[in-house]
Amino acid sequence: MTDYTKRALELIAVASDGNTYRIERRCQALPGDEDGSVYFCCLPDGGQVTWLGDGKYELPDGTIVRVVACSLGR
Repeated sequence: MTDYTKRALELIAVASDGNTYRIERRCQALPGDEDGSVYFCCLPDGGQVTWLGDGKYELPDGTIVRVVACSLGR
């Protein structure tokens, strides 16, 4: 069973064309794991986002975005 009890971190990211995107960084608890969790990033519609490092992410369509703000989700 998937456990999403930890709040998501919401990231606001901007592409080179000026479009903004909201990315959710979520924590999924994995039973039997030493620290008990793994992090993943997605769009609000569930599309998987890849972290490229240094504040950059790749969206499912290949768009590269840079994080400009972040906050704890609800």
